[in-house]
Amino acid sequence: MTINGFELLDTATAPAASAEMLEGVKKAWGFVPNLNRVLAASPAATEAYTTLWGISEKTSFTPQERNIAYLAIIYENECTYCMAGHTNLSKMAKVADSDIYAIREGRVLDDPKLEALRSFAANVIRGRGMVSEADVAAFKAAGYTNQSVLDILVLAATKLISNYTNHLADTPVDGFMKGAEWVAPGHLKAAA
Repeated sequence: MTINGFELLDTATAPAASAEMLEGVKKAWGFVPNLNRVLAASPAATEAYTTLWGISEKTSFTPQERNIAYLAIIYENECTYCMAGHTNLSKMAKVADSDIYAIREGRVLDDPKLEALRSFAANVIRGRGMVSEADVAAFKAAGYTNQSVLDILVLAATKLISNYTNHLADTPVDGFMKGAEWVAPGHLKAAA
């Protein structure tokens, strides 16, 4: 049980439509992450997240760029669960430790192109999609395109589902995340 009455469901306790998707997650990952176990309460949410996760891999970004953008989005959304998970997923995608920890600490990246990506993804989240023409121009000047601009939205939508689910449920970290725990900067506050 997590907060707000959410449970960590499995194939035996989840609705049938979710259980089938959990089996697919287990086949792909070798286990079912706690995020997916929480999402399983809603077959629609499970399908939306699973589908967006797959679509995100079809964006114009390399695996390293995708993870840089994810980390920036997660930082802005202050999701402790996803930051722990994506720290390790980013390492698996061969993102430099210096870049991972710079984002975790709210610092700029040394590589100008990756910094443009980090900064643009963060600005999209901070502005809830309302970014200046100068922000878009700076992103494009670093070598990105209109496709890249829109692909950031795919990543943001994917993380909206996971980050907000984890806020609502206070999802406990999984075993593979141990050692990558993160304390959010605390800019966000729950509604009264």
